[in-house]
Formats: sequence, structure tokens, C-alpha cells
Amino acid sequence: MNIFAEFNARIARVVQSFDLHTETGTVDLSRVTVEPPRDPSHGDLATNAAMVLAKPAKTNPRALAERLAEALKADPDVAAVDVAGPGFVNLRLNDTFWQARLGEILDAGTDY
Repeated sequence: MNIFAEFNARIARVVQSFDLHTETGTVDLSRVTVEPPRDPSHGDLATNAAMVLAKPAKTNPRALAERLAEALKADPDVAAVDVAGPGFVNLRLNDTFWQARLGEILDAGTDY
């Protein structure tokens, strides 16, 4: 599993714990992405989760992003979480996260 898929799953678990109410009764996570931020100085990962989930949940994207950020701060692999703009969430991962994957990164080379 790559780190983007891994953190997408972690974010999905957090969002599901929020018990968001939508018209369908379920939260559609299919449009949630986790990817590198456009500007590397913003962190290691970025997610649009709050942006795509706010409208179906009838909530403010920035408020949902703040809630998501607070929950992600508890993740032991996350060093810092910042909300950017209208509700994007940027994550910076701990050095220990990267050190634990160093062998995998070296084995994969440029394919990582």
C-alpha cells in the first residue's frame, strides 16, 4: 500500500467516526483524495476531504476541515496538520514514519 492510499483509509475512518448526516444517509468517500500538496512547503500530504464532503453533509467546509485536522493530530504518524484556504487539510508526517519506510522507499527507487 502506498502512503496516499494508507492515509486515504485513515482519513476515511476519521470521517466515518464523525457521523455526518447526508440526504442518502451515507457519506460518499469516492471523491476524497490524498496527494502531495502543490507547494511542498505545505507538508507531505494534502486532502480535499472537507471540501468534497461539506456540501452533502450540509456543513461549512472550513469547519469540517478544522474538525478533521483536530482528529488527525492524534495520529502518531502525523507531526503537524494545517487547514488551508476554504478547507484543504495539509499533513506533515513524523520523521519516524519516513524512517520506518526507508527500506521500502530505497527498494522501490524512482517508482516510489
